Amino acid sequence: MLTRRHLFRSLLVLTCVVVACVPVTVNINFPQEKLEGAAGRIEDMVRSPENPTPGIPPAEPPKRQPSSQWRRENRILVAFALREAAAQGRSVDVVPEIRVRTPELMKAIGSRRDRFGTIQSWKARGCIGENNQGLVEGRPGQGCSGEVAQLVRAENADRTYIYETLMQQNNMPPGDAPRVRAAFAKASRERAQAGEWIQQPDGRWARK
Repeated sequence: MLTRRHLFRSLLVLTCVVVACVPVTVNINFPQEKLEGAAGRIEDMVRSPENPTPGIPPAEPPKRQPSSQWRRENRILVAFALREAAAQGRSVDVVPEIRVRTPELMKAIGSRRDRFGTIQSWKARGCIGENNQGLVEGRPGQGCSGEVAQLVRAENADRTYIYETLMQQNNMPPGDAPRVRAAFAKASRERAQAGEWIQQPDGRWARK
């Protein structure tokens, strides 16, 4: 019986033989809906289990997946794509799974979760809003103290780290940064409570 390792080696050999004879192109990309799904899962984890959002089921317990296993699975995916492309003499698109539960990301998610309740209380008072770049902004208003600016800086630092780490650990090109931020901005708008400030993609601010 062939082991998984033998199967993978055989697949690579077959792929190399076929690719050597036929020019192929494999495009690895991340569709916007894929990015939005990853952003939604992370935003749900920020809100649960300590701070569940009504109507959103709690996130599953974190399951650490070795990065070597993830790379191996995606190598197999690419190998199959290469074989298919070579057989048909054309290019194919490969859409890898996006990892959102790495130790680095989970630590930043936990940091955001710890301050989530405080930020929500300031949002309810109109002192903090969600902009269209996936970050929070202080809003002018009566009773908005200096604590708001400190919270905004800390929250945006964690969010920026999450976006950059998500791209790095999933081998996304730098050009995907605006799409990643747009995905998180959309996830935050969708999860905003009634009366909170949100910024639309066209730049307009309004209360939800």
